[in-house]
Amino acid sequence: MNVSASTVESNNMIVKPIRRFNASIVRAIMSIRLRAIGAALLSSFAGLSLTTTIIPTAMESMGVMDTFSARWDLGGFAVYSMMAWAVGGWAVQRSGDKRLGAIILGFVGLVTGLLFTGVGIGTEMSLLLTGGGAALLYGAVGGMIIGDALRSPDVDDSDPAAPRGRIGDLGIFSYFKNNK
Repeated sequence: MNVSASTVESNNMIVKPIRRFNASIVRAIMSIRLRAIGAALLSSFAGLSLTTTIIPTAMESMGVMDTFSARWDLGGFAVYSMMAWAVGGWAVQRSGDKRLGAIILGFVGLVTGLLFTGVGIGTEMSLLLTGGGAALLYGAVGGMIIGDALRSPDVDDSDPAAPRGRIGDLGIFSYFKNNK
């Protein structure tokens, strides 16, 4: 049985829904705020680094205890540190200022450093000063970096085509903006 169908019609019936589906996926991706997600992930891993490297290394450098014992004592706090630092990194990115970022993540570092050192290792003054001081310094430097590098670009509200800090504002996605 011979059935005649136009190649253009059959391709259009297949390709058009696929293009529409692809355009909807790209529009969804374009609305994601990648800078905020990146700041939260980067800060989260900085929180992990705080409990596994920064505080234990500071403890050994000050001669208070060895790194293995400090890592062992702080091991259970890694997840909590990651969550607290992720929220701090998100707040720093939202502020968009490196000085305010240093204050925010420095404060998060000080609180988590004192809390985890006090609960996990001990409450002696030398331990608290070492853990809290190292975390404060680490958070302040990280806050300056994240606040400066991942801030959202300035937005001109009078221009609807101005970049808003989304991946969809890149020129390669202009086809999907114009062909909704």
